[in-house]
Amino acid sequence: MTNSSFGERAWPGGAGHEGGKMRGYAVRGLVVGLALAVAGAWTLAGAGAGGAASVADALRLLELAEERYAEIQDYTAILLTQERIGGILRPEHAVLLKFARPFSVYLRWLDGPAQGREGLFVAGAWGDRFLVQEKQGLASLVTAAISPRDPRILERSRHPVTNIGLGRLLEIVGEDARRAARNGVLAVVDHGIHVVAGRPARQVEGILPRDPEASYYCHRVILAFDLQHHLPLRVVVYDWAGHLVEQYTYTDLRLNPGFAPRDFDPANPDYGFSRIRLPLPG
Repeated sequence: MTNSSFGERAWPGGAGHEGGKMRGYAVRGLVVGLALAVAGAWTLAGAGAGGAASVADALRLLELAEERYAEIQDYTAILLTQERIGGILRPEHAVLLKFARPFSVYLRWLDGPAQGREGLFVAGAWGDRFLVQEKQGLASLVTAAISPRDPRILERSRHPVTNIGLGRLLEIVGEDARRAARNGVLAVVDHGIHVVAGRPARQVEGILPRDPEASYYCHRVILAFDLQHHLPLRVVVYDWAGHLVEQYTYTDLRLNPGFAPRDFDPANPDYGFSRIRLPLPG
């Protein structure tokens, strides 16, 4: 992550639908995303809202989420995101996202100053550069090909595109949760069942040492896991000073829609990428 004490690790985003499928879709609510504790549909007997939860059972729920994700080849969603960048909590915005394994991502900004912007990243393609197409001004005449970690990208996003997606989220969650459990410093709180992105989800909180030097991703994270497919729908992250640093929510998440190569091709006629590509140094 950038512009924070989180270090270089980062979390994932979501996926979305194309033009016609988006008509009439209303984006609601706050968002959340990045995580660290446990995953999956909560099946603990006697776990009550606001009560402590078993770390062992929580780790099993994380395994359920990982097992479910292993069955997923691609997905699409609307990602609602809010991030603190340069010490300022920025307004929420919505992004349409498509994701396919091994690592192909298409993005379209749906609101705010960047509305209409498109992004495309396919691991190993275009020199491992992120294609960005603006919709306004002179920049709209060309497609920029830029390093995912270029400062011009990271000054408006906490995460490079290479860290987006449910898979990366579960990697970070798994790494930190298991290490914290081994060290005996992971506390898990059950916040009960809530409706998140229109679906029933179990909300849990992971609490880690208030010590940035311990190299965990964050101090506190609240996660909401879908009761049906076990995957995280919402993540809210707080730093060691108690500040909200980022939230992400996957709405309208659709699993295994069966994307074709054209879904990650800048020549797709449904997209607006220019035929003129401008590699940017950096």
